[in-house]
Order: sequence, then structure tokens, then C-alpha cells
Amino acid sequence: MQSVEIEGLDQILARWEGLLQRFPSVKAELLERLGKQMLEDVRRNIGGSGKVQGWQERYIGSKNGYAAVRPKAKTFQTTKSGKQYAVGYVTNAIENGHRNRRPQPSDSPGYHYTRGRNRKAAAAGRHFYAAVRTQLEQMGAAELARLADELARELEGGV
Repeated sequence: MQSVEIEGLDQILARWEGLLQRFPSVKAELLERLGKQMLEDVRRNIGGSGKVQGWQERYIGSKNGYAAVRPKAKTFQTTKSGKQYAVGYVTNAIENGHRNRRPQPSDSPGYHYTRGRNRKAAAAGRHFYAAVRTQLEQMGAAELARLADELARELEGGV
């Protein structure tokens, strides 16, 4: 009976097993980096005084399935009149735009629609999440290329 032996196969298989065991932590690190970058980009796109920027938070999905940036949960903004809005509701209105309510005469005497602050029927959206979503493909491609280089080095015996 003839046999063929590949020199170093056991060593390559051992490295591969090591990679498979390390993969969950490597994936978690990748998602952490992408999440931090997304959060920075969203905050930069929001601009302003920092109030709405502070409402944003990075989330890593269960079992490291995904990374996301979204408004903080169970956080509220109170208006001068005492009405509370969830910051997610406010962030959504800023992201996608919203209609303005035409003031009623009962709101304040002498207030005219043309002299008030609501001169337009709707406020345009800022689309800060959408802008980051379009950049995400490039960010992900760069991170995946870096991960592929790391995996190749490890399989070759480096690292």
C-alpha cells in the first residue's frame, strides 16, 4: 500500500484548530472596533452642542452577532412645559425630519405664523445614521482585509 505524507500538515491543522477556538474573540474585537468607529462618525455627523450626541450609544448584539449605534434606552428629554419624550423619538425626528404644527391663536396672544419660529411646514432630516450606513461598507471592508491578513499570518506560523 502506498501513502502520501504532507510535511507540516499536522502543524497547519493545529493552527487551524487554534484559529477556530479564537474566532469568537477575534469577531468580538472586530465588532468593537466597528462599533466605536460608527459611534464616532454618527456623533460627528450630528454636530451641534453635544446634547443629541450624548444620547447615542454603541450596542453589540447578543452572541456578538452585530454592532449598532442607536439612542440610549429608557432615557427621556423633558420640555419646558414638562412633557417627556424618549430620546429615541427625538433622535428619529431629527434623523428623518418632522412636520411643524401650525400655531393656534390660543398658544400665545399676538403670535402670528409668519413672525414665529415655525415658518416652514416641515423640518428636513439630518440623516446622520444614513450617512454612516453608506460609509459602513468601506469601514467593514478595511476591517475584513485587516482580519484576513491576521488570519493568513497566523496560518503561516507568524503572529
